[in-house]
Amino acid sequence: MFYAFDIDGVIVDVTERLRRAHDLSRGNRKLFWDFFFSEELLSLDKPRSVGIKLLIDRARRGRIIIITGRPVRLKEHTLRELLEYTGIKPHAIFMRRNNDLRASRVVKLELLKRAISLGYEVVEYHDDDEEVLRAIVYEFPEIRLFIHEDNTYRLFRP
Repeated sequence: MFYAFDIDGVIVDVTERLRRAHDLSRGNRKLFWDFFFSEELLSLDKPRSVGIKLLIDRARRGRIIIITGRPVRLKEHTLRELLEYTGIKPHAIFMRRNNDLRASRVVKLELLKRAISLGYEVVEYHDDDEEVLRAIVYEFPEIRLFIHEDNTYRLFRP
């Protein structure tokens, strides 16, 4: 049994990173994503206690996989951050390709499909993006979905 978690907005609070990336990019979409996914700005993230507690709880029940919109070039940083905040190393991590600027709902659904095709029986998925969850619910109605907002979460029902 596998529990899937996003990182940004679930395990970490990205409020300050978002603000800084917006300020630095001055409306340029490509620059925004370059700044948002820079290791320098990742250092602005703060742990999100509710997501961390849930991940630790789910790790006691089964195995954890990470499905994140972060580019694969940030894999080592992401694993270090996850280990620092939760003490848990995930069973697997699925990340977007470098320079892939497609919408998260497209990328994360693709990553989830890949995980499932590799034999990961995902029973629960945690994300902060309603569009991502809407895409998943139609493809995989059997997976329990949770939406994270601020430092709370709830069962997602479209």
